[in-house]
Amino acid sequence: MNIERSMFWFKDGDEQLVSVNEDFFGIAILLNRLLNDMYDGKKIKFINLNFFTNKTYELHSVLPKDTPYYYGGHLTYYGLFDVNQFNVLSWDKKKSYVWEKACDYIKKSAEFTKNKKLLDAIEYAYSKGIEINLNPDYRLMELNITVSEQQFKVALWINFREDGMYSTLTIENDEGVIFEKEIDKTKKGIEFFLEMYKALEFDGNSIVIKGRKDVDYLPLKIPLPEFILS
Repeated sequence: MNIERSMFWFKDGDEQLVSVNEDFFGIAILLNRLLNDMYDGKKIKFINLNFFTNKTYELHSVLPKDTPYYYGGHLTYYGLFDVNQFNVLSWDKKKSYVWEKACDYIKKSAEFTKNKKLLDAIEYAYSKGIEINLNPDYRLMELNITVSEQQFKVALWINFREDGMYSTLTIENDEGVIFEKEIDKTKKGIEFFLEMYKALEFDGNSIVIKGRKDVDYLPLKIPLPEFILS
């Protein structure tokens, strides 16, 4: 990926709004994925978008309010965030509020750094995100298999839900998903969860999920359901 990581940081005064950071971890991941669908410019190591309230800027006057900063592959935007306005919104409107601001922050940063490729990428990401209703779920990896001359697509998903992040295995045919199994769950915001799975394989009878050696249940074999094998 040409953009390694994008994160949102919410702060009111000196208080880190940790629960809000966690709630919008999936939207930050969505933005990073969509940017990388289009962006092929100079490598960016980190994009950090700060959603700070006026109280934060009053306490720390050295911070450059509503201003981008770029150095050594790190892009930061010091955005302004109205926590009182935000707190009364519904969940869907909160997502739209954050999406609009995050994309605007990156657009301003692209213009500031004269990065035309980043500007093109954020215009694409903004529209695509709206098109998919800001759904952050994604296929981490997938595999095509053949069983008894039938074609199936196996996918390992990362799903973002209200109570945490899930990994889910699905099997599809031409009619859609015919098998689904939850693999694991963790709290929102755990980046390791997105990186611990490394491969999907098929041994003729089971789907094998491989990954980091320090994950005690990997590799994991999931037998194909009988209705597929029969």
